[in-house]
Amino acid sequence: MRKTLLLFTTMALALLFAAGMAWAATGAPTVVSTVPPNGATGVDPNANITATFSEAMNPKSLQICNHCTFTSSSKTFYLLKGNFTAPSETKNPPRSCTTIGTRCPDPIPATVSYNAGTNTATLNPTSTLQPGTEYTAVVEGTADGDKVAVKDTGGTPMATDYIFHFKTA
Repeated sequence: MRKTLLLFTTMALALLFAAGMAWAATGAPTVVSTVPPNGATGVDPNANITATFSEAMNPKSLQICNHCTFTSSSKTFYLLKGNFTAPSETKNPPRSCTTIGTRCPDPIPATVSYNAGTNTATLNPTSTLQPGTEYTAVVEGTADGDKVAVKDTGGTPMATDYIFHFKTA
């Protein structure tokens, strides 16, 4: 009995160690592709916007706060009207709109869905985008210091913001 227990304990510790090493080797999730691609022009104003991740993501971390005011800090995958770059006070609505005299970007009301089979989040604007207009899509990471980020299923946040731009047809 003791020998069996010792063998079981040794095997369990080896498995835990291997799992821990695999977890430690896994880096922060990243965005591997977007539709439309960064810099695209002539994008259909009715198109959905997607971000595909390097690994399975926690769907709750990809939600957009549709019932909140645009100063809510809970947005993690969102769309802005205009061409914004990081790091920028005007990129993130929660910070820029608290500064008097700073022009606030126009967030586009949207819903977010997630396909676990493809690791893809889809941002679906609730109305048609304006033709001939530049837009900026943002997938939040933690590097800008606002503590709002998408996370993988293990709870690891994306390290940096992923920002991509496109212009509608």
